[in-house]
Amino acid sequence: MKFNFEATGIGSLPFKDAKSACRIIFDNFKSIPHWPQLPKISFLENMYVQFSQGLPGLVLDERKNTIHIDTSKAAANIEKVYERYLDGDTEFFKISEDHARGFYEFLSQIEGRTKEISFVKGQVTGPVSFALSVTDQNKRSIIYEKDILEVATKVLSMKARWQIREIRKIFPNVIIFVDEPYLVSIGSSFVNINVEDAVKRIDEVIDLIKSEGAYAGIHCCGNTDWSILLKRDIDILSFDTYNFSKEFSLYSDGVKSFLTRGGGIAWGIVPSSQDIDGESKGNLSQRLKAALGLFREKGITESMPSLVTPSCGVSTLDEDRAKKIMEMTRVLSHDLSR
Repeated sequence: MKFNFEATGIGSLPFKDAKSACRIIFDNFKSIPHWPQLPKISFLENMYVQFSQGLPGLVLDERKNTIHIDTSKAAANIEKVYERYLDGDTEFFKISEDHARGFYEFLSQIEGRTKEISFVKGQVTGPVSFALSVTDQNKRSIIYEKDILEVATKVLSMKARWQIREIRKIFPNVIIFVDEPYLVSIGSSFVNINVEDAVKRIDEVIDLIKSEGAYAGIHCCGNTDWSILLKRDIDILSFDTYNFSKEFSLYSDGVKSFLTRGGGIAWGIVPSSQDIDGESKGNLSQRLKAALGLFREKGITESMPSLVTPSCGVSTLDEDRAKKIMEMTRVLSHDLSR
């Protein structure tokens, strides 16, 4: 893997028009464009709802903007989902256009642009974050429902596979990030998560992505036990460098092993918050160089395969700030890759 500070995004954007969102992505992330998640268009593009189709017992209320799993109804359909999974029926697990306008528009715009592209990036919500956020009919996270968690992991895995195969109809090189914001809860006294079980679910999604010949990444925008993620069979680890570079540097031994295995780092140095208002290219460049310096101080002197990204998705911001974040990411990438 020979990444050299190419720019890409995390996923979500605040735009309400898929055509405009995709044009802005292609303008700023020419080498590694990503399809946009657009939750301001519809609740169906919320990062949990977007990947929920096919889940047994799913109850979706667009009027109230709510989603849950009715476990009393799920049992009757679990076997059907397993059958489709074992049959490799990717069409059953497809993401429909009303759940991912950005994905379909992205594919329509990518043709004719492939000469500039090195990789196409997609994303899927990770099983831990999905299962902590989606509840059953009693408001209890489905991560505590073993049968539902198991089938949800398979549904998410197949949605990653479906993405890869759809993208490959146009372009061969694919990266899929598994978005796991709630990995910050690992080790928390407020959330009782079995770490081994959580890792098993994440590994299942990663393994399926890699079985398709795509690159697999994990993105976590908070602080977590990075040693757990650095041991996964991933190609890219994406983290919020803007806020957590010192914390991440504490895991230098794990980073060194990860790099030795061929891994790369996505440095989320451009803040995906209102902090962007007070930032400049020069300041962010210095912050990233300081973050890299923390690893040099600990003996990691070899070049790191690196990407430059925003620290997280930007769908909660206004469009002007989102554009500034994307443009800043592009400019930093240009300067760092020279």
